[in-house]
Amino acid sequence: MTYNISFLVSSILFLLLILYHFMNQKRLEDSNSRIFRLVITLGILDILFDLLTTLLISGSYSRLSGLTLVLMTIFYLLQAMVPYTMFLYSWSLGTTDTAAETTVFCILSLPAAAMAVMILYNMQSEIFFSIDSHGNYIRGTCYLGMYLYALVYVVLTLLCGILRYRKLGFQKFCIICEFLTIMSGCVAVQAVRHNLLTTGLGLGLGITALYLTINNPSYYTDRLTGDFNLQSLLGWMQELYRKKKSFHVIMINLNHLDQINKLFGIRSGDRILQNISETLNSILDAPYVFRASGKRFVVLTYSLNEYERVRDRIHTYFTGSIALEKEQFQLSATICGVLHAEQLKDSDMLVSYLDYLISLSPSDTDTLLIQSDDNTLKGFKYNTEIEHYLRTAIEKDLFELYYQPVFSMEKGRFVTAEALSRLRHPVLGFISPELFISIAERNGQITQIGLLQFRRLCRFMQEHPDVMAQLEYINFNLSPAELLRDGYSQKLINIIQETGLPFSRFQFEITETVATEYSDKLYQIVADFKKHGIHLSLDDFGSGYANLNTVLMLPFTTIKLDRSLLSGITTDEKNACFYKNIVSILHNMGYRLIAEGVELQNEAELLRSWGVDLIQGFYFSKPLSPEALEELLYHTKKN
Repeated sequence: MTYNISFLVSSILFLLLILYHFMNQKRLEDSNSRIFRLVITLGILDILFDLLTTLLISGSYSRLSGLTLVLMTIFYLLQAMVPYTMFLYSWSLGTTDTAAETTVFCILSLPAAAMAVMILYNMQSEIFFSIDSHGNYIRGTCYLGMYLYALVYVVLTLLCGILRYRKLGFQKFCIICEFLTIMSGCVAVQAVRHNLLTTGLGLGLGITALYLTINNPSYYTDRLTGDFNLQSLLGWMQELYRKKKSFHVIMINLNHLDQINKLFGIRSGDRILQNISETLNSILDAPYVFRASGKRFVVLTYSLNEYERVRDRIHTYFTGSIALEKEQFQLSATICGVLHAEQLKDSDMLVSYLDYLISLSPSDTDTLLIQSDDNTLKGFKYNTEIEHYLRTAIEKDLFELYYQPVFSMEKGRFVTAEALSRLRHPVLGFISPELFISIAERNGQITQIGLLQFRRLCRFMQEHPDVMAQLEYINFNLSPAELLRDGYSQKLINIIQETGLPFSRFQFEITETVATEYSDKLYQIVADFKKHGIHLSLDDFGSGYANLNTVLMLPFTTIKLDRSLLSGITTDEKNACFYKNIVSILHNMGYRLIAEGVELQNEAELLRSWGVDLIQGFYFSKPLSPEALEELLYHTKKN
């Protein structure tokens, strides 16, 4: 028979080219990369021996029949290894290296071991093939057994991909299926047309598909710096966890990169990032620098001495100025260090912990070093528990509303109240509103909570007509993340319409942060509230950057003076004068004022003398449950 070896020659050249590029590109030496390198090597050897044995068989060299038998045996061993190695490759993509998985893997490897023994035994039994004295190739009685064996591992690989679909993801699963389809198709062609040696072609095409997708080194590196990216970081850390290796982590968060991009241009910012990358790589002995996001780098070390050396050099680098061409840049960073990161047991949890450490730094700071310790880890675990509980609380509507009454200095009684969200954990007790609200805003859950709480408020107002008879309206806070979300304001209006409550019984509090980010969208939302008769209040005035221009642009009727303005008004003449002048200016502009955070009698008396309309704070009442509020208003009315 005359064989067409063109497919084999082209495939082996193609795979040699892929192996060359794969070995010369920056990559992590993780288990999947090592197995892929094995897949390429076996593929090249398989095609090479296929080519050699084909040439020997085609020539019918009687003197080389012994050599032909040996080479053919090696070729069959390689043919047995290829489907098994593909199964091994697929397994490595989603393994967790647990004891149970290791046992299953060993059991599924038995067919490969058995086939290898049978192929070696073939030199005596000739059950698969034989080479006669003239150097001719003769099929054995169990020749088709090789095809059945390959089919077994094709099915196992496919089942492995299906069972681990969630870990693999859609793309990787599809590529594995593509590889199996190409290989099966080419094997089927060769089974029908024996002279067309397309099995090697299928192997070459399948490995090429893997290289261009799953094992493409450029997919795992950052284009700007050439460092490994977040995808590489997560995969590498997960492998370290699987192998139970000890490692330490340093994260560098650049504090003012956005400002540099605005002032000097993005190209300058990019050059600074490249400069930082080069510095970090020069500090480290091994290439384990990762660019985790636009302004974050992560460094992994594997000994305490190396960790301390790298950490100190990074800290020194960011406490000085960065020279770039003819310019000097001051770029501060928050540097977070985690010793024995393997104790966190999961790459996603470690990344979340690093985010938590970053959140502990002030918003505007010089270079700061935050070292993980028992207290920060305890705080992180507490936050994580709250984050998990939030999902349950939203699903089952476990939130509560407390009400802090607001006292009218003129009328001498409570005239309104602010609705405040509360959440009680079954074990940890009451959770700080600032904490669970910030978590909900970060995770995109705040709108769900806001709507649940607003419906609860409406039910309270419907079910307590005696309370509402004594209050003008109730204040409800709108989170920035809620207010500016498309359609959210209309949902609030719809809820009020569904309950049949008067719009005038509601006052929405808009924080100073949102007001200072004035936009046409915000104005439209506010105008819509005003059109329906909903009162509007500017919350936390004086806590940040609000100014009178902000107040004039939006139709607020009430302004809440932040508690921070109270500091020292009874002891410091300048602070008292400042607060008094703010009250005077805003009064003259026609606004109703609420002094927030009043806790002392002399503060309340001073504010009364300055003409402050309403006072909210612990001096008159702390936030109360619905029942306690009803009781307070009942006794106030009675007296």
